Amino acid sequence: MAMLLLAAGMTVGAAEIGGVKVDDAARVGGSDLVLNGGGIRTKFGIAKVYVGALYTAQKQGDGNAVVNASTPRRMQLTMLRDVAADSLHESLIDGLQDNTSEGEFAALQSRIKEMNAIFMAVKEVKKGDVIALDFLPGKGTQITVRGQVKDVIAGDDFARALLRIWLGNSPVSGDLKKNLLGAR
Repeated sequence: MAMLLLAAGMTVGAAEIGGVKVDDAARVGGSDLVLNGGGIRTKFGIAKVYVGALYTAQKQGDGNAVVNASTPRRMQLTMLRDVAADSLHESLIDGLQDNTSEGEFAALQSRIKEMNAIFMAVKEVKKGDVIALDFLPGKGTQITVRGQVKDVIAGDDFARALLRIWLGNSPVSGDLKKNLLGAR
């Protein structure tokens, strides 16, 4: 019996999504978060790009509620293939443009440049690399690549805009959005 409990305990604490183990909890900005959901981002319906995992203060099935929450959140990307920094940045820009008004997008330009500088310094993300976007209310978005904190980009408006890439009205993937919000 003890061996069964020990074996069961080894699988507790992680979920598997697309062959990638993701933690079922995260600590962001001093707050404990739970895995809200996760899924695979595919491009052109076939190329697997990354496993996305969304962490929230409590399980939430409403994308707008997650985007507008006043609690920390995390969007974590575990790369399933190598991607050049400019390609990653370009896809984030496309997602921002698809989910913000022209005026909102214009207001974000200086912070988009900050994000670009971070990813250009990284140059490339490789298969297995983890990118964490930690949304810290009142502070901004902390970007961590391969376990190294790169910078914090100021503004709750920027954090909300980034989250809308995955949870907005025109998400990067409808299936990924459903899975991030806990659909199975």
